[in-house]
Amino acid sequence: MRLVRYRALFSGPAVERIPELQFQRPQPELELSEQDARKRKIANGDEVTVSSNGTSVTLRARLSRDLRAGVVRVAEEHAGELQPRVEVTKA
Repeated sequence: MRLVRYRALFSGPAVERIPELQFQRPQPELELSEQDARKRKIANGDEVTVSSNGTSVTLRARLSRDLRAGVVRVAEEHAGELQPRVEVTKA
């Protein structure tokens, strides 16, 4: 699958350092299409492992009707060292 990283609207040092703004940080989740989730038997809210080239991250799945099949979205701060091509499996 193809990984698309995004930078959250409310991100950066000010949001990361101020406790009162923590609620604005993106949740540690992976957005994937409903079609891809069905193929992998993943339900909304399931923990999934996203891996590439020896690196893996565990995130919560969020299903999307709008996301194209074969693409997953993860906030930059949760993507870590993942490469552009990833494998997604139910944890």
